Amino acid sequence: MSKHHNKWIHGKTNLVMPAPPNGFMVQHGIYYLNAVLDKEVGEEVVLIIYDPTDFIYEVEQLVPFNFYVASFVINTAYGPVFSFLFWVTNTHDKREAFAIYDKPIDISRPTLIQPWIKIANQTHVHLLLIDKNYETVGFYEFDNVLGFEESVNTILQLDTSNVMDYICAEQEYFSKYSLEDLFEKTKNNS
Repeated sequence: MSKHHNKWIHGKTNLVMPAPPNGFMVQHGIYYLNAVLDKEVGEEVVLIIYDPTDFIYEVEQLVPFNFYVASFVINTAYGPVFSFLFWVTNTHDKREAFAIYDKPIDISRPTLIQPWIKIANQTHVHLLLIDKNYETVGFYEFDNVLGFEESVNTILQLDTSNVMDYICAEQEYFSKYSLEDLFEKTKNNS
């Protein structure tokens, strides 16, 4: 299958975020959105870091802006939780994270897996930093060598019948692991 070529070729730009739907991006974190950044490219999945605090401006000031992704499966009493972990490194020490975000995926709902399949099939990953006014404060492009294909393969191999109660599984996941714990686990596995 050929990749969806979505490299940004228009140089510096000021992307305007459309008003988000009700209930979307109400708390800080990482989100995804189907969007058309370039009419010639068509629709793609764009990642968003939303932070309604001034911390988003500190993240935007990082140079170089190093963005990484890992994924893992955590077994809980209620079934497995698959999660992505995203982080931006500290500019003074690439082994340390400046900002960390996770994105658990309910693997028992196929519609929630589709956007990640789409990202895995893109040649590039676009990331927007969005502030409390839903304004774009940063736009980044990365070659899609972040591991999405491997992550999607892992998701597709998981037995969804093992998910007995996703809400309880996710609560157990959140109560057992902090973002720092997950980052340390990721660092130790690489």
